[in-house]
Amino acid sequence: MTATRMARVATLPVAAAVWVAAAVLLWRTKVPGNLHLPSLDERSIFGAALVRRAEHYERFFYVEWVLGTIATLLVLAWMVRRGTRIARSLDLGPVNAGIILGTVTLTVVWAVSIPFDLASEWWQRRYGISRESYAQVIGSSWGGLLGTVSVVFIVLALLLGLAKRFGGRWWLAAAPLFVAISAVLQLVIPYALTAGSHSLRDQRLLAEVHQLERREGAGDPQVLEETVSDTTTSANAYSVGYGPSERIVFWDTLLDGRFTAHEVRFVAAHELAHLAREHILKAIAWFALFVIPILGAAAYFTERRGGLRDPGNVPLALLVIFAAQLAASPLQNAISRRYEVEADWVALNATHDPAAARGLFVQFAVTSLEDPTPAGWVHILLDDHPTGLARIEQAAAWRQLNR
Repeated sequence: MTATRMARVATLPVAAAVWVAAAVLLWRTKVPGNLHLPSLDERSIFGAALVRRAEHYERFFYVEWVLGTIATLLVLAWMVRRGTRIARSLDLGPVNAGIILGTVTLTVVWAVSIPFDLASEWWQRRYGISRESYAQVIGSSWGGLLGTVSVVFIVLALLLGLAKRFGGRWWLAAAPLFVAISAVLQLVIPYALTAGSHSLRDQRLLAEVHQLERREGAGDPQVLEETVSDTTTSANAYSVGYGPSERIVFWDTLLDGRFTAHEVRFVAAHELAHLAREHILKAIAWFALFVIPILGAAAYFTERRGGLRDPGNVPLALLVIFAAQLAASPLQNAISRRYEVEADWVALNATHDPAAARGLFVQFAVTSLEDPTPAGWVHILLDDHPTGLARIEQAAAWRQLNR
């Protein structure tokens, strides 16, 4: 074995050890490691009728996700078979041909997704959750495609340029670039995302938010309200950004009287906890950990067919990235759920109001028809939040510890 090959072999376990060490550090939260959750009965908390209705409502989306995922994989596989022929027919340079072929591939995937989007809208309208028209759904989807294509145009230009320069090692140069792009987007996107929002008008809630900011050490994020009641009856809030772009956004459906003041206050404490615990920055760090092996897998499989120097392999790279992301989703969801658990725990410590937490999660099930206890495979593959029942059990555990 040559010295070069020995160095390469030795690099793998070192890289794996660094990956695991970084993951362990990011995995840490303020939730007690020995916390024991009580076993509660979902029907006694949510009511048997609501549980049945939520299960029936959510089951449609589970089936749709499976069918949509299979359809996407088949479309990408179909484009892989025709990639080389299409690239040659374009009669362009390798980089330009690869960009066009990638754009065509994503457009075909988008076209196949439209029936699923419309079916989802039909189901939500049937249950009174959505108020959007089918034209709005298609328009929003089209806007999303344009945004995706714009980003992918830049990404493919970078990847193909790096492949031309570094050959099969393009992914080593691409990974830090992608992390930098992710960090910039997380900083900038909140400004565009909240462009249509306005300052929170509820002065009492605003005062409570500022009080919670000081209690949790969450800084001084902008507090906004977003009007969504014209498109949905679901209620939500979210926190985005870091540094100067930090902000908390309440949907107006959360403030329409269906939730008590204490429940809304708990939501505020939860969202502030995400900022105080720097979950956005940690998400960027996790992205760095995942993007390296995912891009490495794309490089490995495309190199077996000539690499990304051949623009016809762009659909294969997209297929590998999609499949790798799908394979990584159980761990990514587990990470997200862990941070959501931490945000709930910090909110409980800040509000000392487990009753509000319980009422909030029950009301979420009522207004959004969230299944309190989805099937195991659904929870692993699709849920980036803890189940409603688990969140109530955590509130009960907090109460037991703080009597």
